[in-house]
Amino acid sequence: MKNFVIPNLSKSTSEELSEYLTASIAAFSDTTGIPVTYFNEKNEMVQEFKKDDKICNIFKVYDDCDSMCRRNLASAGSFASRLGEPYIFLCKAGLANIAVSLIIDEVFAGYFIVGPIVMGELRSSTTRSFINLNDLNDVSLSMAKMFAGKMKVYQPNQISQLALLFYNCIVTSVSGTNDYSVLRNQYNEQNLINQNIQNYKKEHSSMKYPYDLEKELIDSVSDGQVIRSKELVSSMLKEFSILEAGDLEGIKIKALWLFAIIVKTASESDNNLNHVIDTDLDIISRISETDSFTALTEVCTSLIELITRNMLTSIYKGRSQIIIKALQFINKNFKDKISLKDVEANLHVNASYFSTLFKQEMGVTFTDYLNSLKIDHACKLLTETNLSIIDISLSTGFEDQSYFTKVFKKAKGMTPKMYRNANAVKEKEE
Repeated sequence: MKNFVIPNLSKSTSEELSEYLTASIAAFSDTTGIPVTYFNEKNEMVQEFKKDDKICNIFKVYDDCDSMCRRNLASAGSFASRLGEPYIFLCKAGLANIAVSLIIDEVFAGYFIVGPIVMGELRSSTTRSFINLNDLNDVSLSMAKMFAGKMKVYQPNQISQLALLFYNCIVTSVSGTNDYSVLRNQYNEQNLINQNIQNYKKEHSSMKYPYDLEKELIDSVSDGQVIRSKELVSSMLKEFSILEAGDLEGIKIKALWLFAIIVKTASESDNNLNHVIDTDLDIISRISETDSFTALTEVCTSLIELITRNMLTSIYKGRSQIIIKALQFINKNFKDKISLKDVEANLHVNASYFSTLFKQEMGVTFTDYLNSLKIDHACKLLTETNLSIIDISLSTGFEDQSYFTKVFKKAKGMTPKMYRNANAVKEKEE
């Protein structure tokens, strides 16, 4: 195996360091079975360890220095050089990597990329990324899938331990740890200054977290209201921007937390969400990779549209545009006193025809479906609020309390008051 050719150093120093570095990294790579690649300060690939075990090498895009893939690696290497410690990131294919810079006598001599590594489990989104990043035929795709399927899977905490192990391997191979300590201290000091500025701006802002807007967004997603959900998520991001005083990383963190709540809510209603999107990894990688507020907004509205459309599909799997539009209208307005006439006026369809079509497509009558939405909402109000029964009946669009009680008892086998008491007892027991 060839030794490193480390630029910007004297020949004797370079040869001395390269021999020890080569031995140390080879030992790490052989022991863990993980590929390691060294890039110089010009982002040129200089040396590869465990080259045959690196899935990147079966793709042509990896050889192109100007490709999205290689630019992603260069960006990670640059960030690691400023950070002064390991930087764990996801590549464009959704695989985990570890970037560690090589700093010698305060000179940036390049960086190492440890990986790629499968984190948690191999996702279907990774296969889709293989296709999107490369012009693959069926044979090449099958080979990529087979290669990826043989890769060892690591949990996030194990990858953190690997990062520390490799970092120590590099630090002990060079003249000392002072170069990295200086970088870490500089980064931490600047980070602290930035954080203090952000905290000051937040403390002097009268804005609070938009919980009402968040709830409206979640309800809109659950009801399959695509257009409204996109509008609301854009509004949420604008609120986050003000709360975080324009700090993009802070806005991203809030966006990730928001989507965690949305996905959890959506998954409870629809077990097929993972067939549409690899909910956790896909969302984390797509949001984390944005480099501007505009890009973040585009990604978030795209994700919310995907999730919301899937929620509507989980309610109705047919193709009738009349039923799809009707469900959107009903799901949005069920808390009001809507009727078949309202649907007729909104969709410009004959009420009798629509009623027959709805029963045929949905398996239940319009009235039964409408009442099921009202009752489900009433159950939430009974357990989560102190509203009176009459207020809840009005809030769910029933004409009077007696009719509400009659419909509720038919659906749940008990009166609204009994339901509230029963659930209150359960909460105390828990």
